[in-house]
Amino acid sequence: MKSIHEIINRQYYKKSTWILLLLPLSFIYFLLISIRIWAYKTGILKSTKINVPVVVVGNITIGGTGKTPAVLWLLKKLVKFGMKPGLISRGYNSNASSPQEVFIDSLVSDVGDEALMIKSRFQKNNVPVFVGKRRAKVAKSLLNYYPDVNILISDDGLQHYELERDFEIVVVDGDRGYGNNFLMPAGPLREPISRVNTVDAVVLNGLPTKQLHEKNIISYQMKSRGDLLVNCLHENRISNPNALEKDIIAVTGIGNPQRFKDHLSGLNIHLNKMIIFDDHHSFTKADFNDYDNVDVIMTEKDAVKCKDFAKENFWYLPIFSSVDEKLFKKILEKLRLN
Repeated sequence: MKSIHEIINRQYYKKSTWILLLLPLSFIYFLLISIRIWAYKTGILKSTKINVPVVVVGNITIGGTGKTPAVLWLLKKLVKFGMKPGLISRGYNSNASSPQEVFIDSLVSDVGDEALMIKSRFQKNNVPVFVGKRRAKVAKSLLNYYPDVNILISDDGLQHYELERDFEIVVVDGDRGYGNNFLMPAGPLREPISRVNTVDAVVLNGLPTKQLHEKNIISYQMKSRGDLLVNCLHENRISNPNALEKDIIAVTGIGNPQRFKDHLSGLNIHLNKMIIFDDHHSFTKADFNDYDNVDVIMTEKDAVKCKDFAKENFWYLPIFSSVDEKLFKKILEKLRLN
């Protein structure tokens, strides 16, 4: 079963002719973002500088590139280094307009799935996570409540120029690259590809496609691992996928479901089928009515949206990523933290 989002998204990554009809809209989009960037550069629109370093982790394409795993890696490195990081995010698909803190028992509808997942990962480290529409206001609110925070990570904040940043990281999907190279809505690009040349670092998730090789991108490799399942109802229950005794289906609502499917295949998990919903889909109990007699595997991001109705047969697969150590050294050097 393919969602509308997936059907359209697939057109961005293959030779599609009808999508060219949207090029006039892409040109209008290009003019609008160009005017906006110019307004910030000339001071017509004001950027806010805060008193701690800001590292932005984002992408120039829509859909899943591996941005969240890169954020998780960076937060873990900073905590281990002895820093006190905080995370700010839009809280995509949530009700968050004004700044609000994310707690472990927050509702996904209030704070968003990615922010809640990140908070869950770092609850023992007391990493504060705040969400809201205006990044500068969210940053100020976090620092007001947590003045000991000495570095901020802005998740998916590349296009939010209202907040000044000290280090920019772009995450690129090595498998899909930039798709058809068109700006939205004719393609997946949020900004022109030339934007990559202005950032401090490019993180490549997966092996580079021919498209990326041809552009001679200097990047830092990100590798991911994850081979144990966690039960959604009893998180102290860990299982090897091969130990599951029922038929297995995968259910997911992420930006790049193919990467999840490929990861499961790499673990020799034989799926009966895969149910794909739109990215950030708000799961309900009804979505799982027909799956009581099978084992259901989902991503960690999907699992946070199912905790209120999780069952014994619900499992999620945590993914742990690592990036070339040279990137962390570069961040420390530019921010003068070492």
